[in-house]
Amino acid sequence: MSGKILWELGEIYTAPLNFFLILLGMSFAKVEYGVFYNWRVLVFTITLLFIHIAVNIFNNYMDYQNAEDLKYKEVTNIIGREHLSLKTVRSSFLLILLLSFFTGAFLTWHSDIFVFILGVFGYYVGLGYSTGKHPINSLPIAESIPALLSGYMIPMMSAYLTSFQYQQESKGFLLKTFIVCMPMVFCMFNNLLANNTCDLEEDIKNNRKTLVYYIGKKMSVRLLLVLTAVQAVSIAASVYLKLASPFLLLSLLFLPVIFFMLRPYVKRQIKKETFPIVLKAMSLMMVGYPLIYLITAFL
Repeated sequence: MSGKILWELGEIYTAPLNFFLILLGMSFAKVEYGVFYNWRVLVFTITLLFIHIAVNIFNNYMDYQNAEDLKYKEVTNIIGREHLSLKTVRSSFLLILLLSFFTGAFLTWHSDIFVFILGVFGYYVGLGYSTGKHPINSLPIAESIPALLSGYMIPMMSAYLTSFQYQQESKGFLLKTFIVCMPMVFCMFNNLLANNTCDLEEDIKNNRKTLVYYIGKKMSVRLLLVLTAVQAVSIAASVYLKLASPFLLLSLLFLPVIFFMLRPYVKRQIKKETFPIVLKAMSLMMVGYPLIYLITAFL
């Protein structure tokens, strides 16, 4: 399998966003505990990269296997489009998954049961996203569960591992990190919601009934806009509760730009034309917010 094929099959091009989520957690640890780095975070980053690649390969494999729409199997899914060997795809998945088990086990051995529990949950959601009798990507929780896993759990675990030596004395850690991470959760949710809105007709053919199936395209677009606006509340809450410097309010300046960028998508929900616009708009906050939080953490 060529590097180019693995790049797309494992969707490695989306991995850099995980690094900004990890950076947000490290920055929170700097604000709350005065520490910014711990070797455990490096191991966590490597493990997360392996999991990211393995899960995406597995999801593409299962989507190909479960697809009922012939056009999706032969044109949309990379396995059919590139005529990949299913045996090679399975072997690549198992190899990278094994690597993630190895680094994950090492991290768990040098941390605690909390990290183990979160790791098991992460594998469960990642591998259960597209497999099983009722895969997550075919349910109304297809947007919310992955959004919480990526937007909240990744930076929260990053903060936990960075400040590991202080966690015995920590109070309200989960709630504090949840408030700080809410803009990321909303962005991740919006990305998934927009994707499923554009794929509604295709999802119906493949018997996937996500949230969009139940509330419709028009309401889904409205929900995306509302959650984009609500990010302002969570940012203000972080400052009000002294979880961040007042300079974090500068990230509110992204919101008018994001709403301006979303205008074509609001008018037409088309996968190849307007969905990339949503990704770019949400990425503005997903990259800008952690960077501003990082800068304010050192002020």
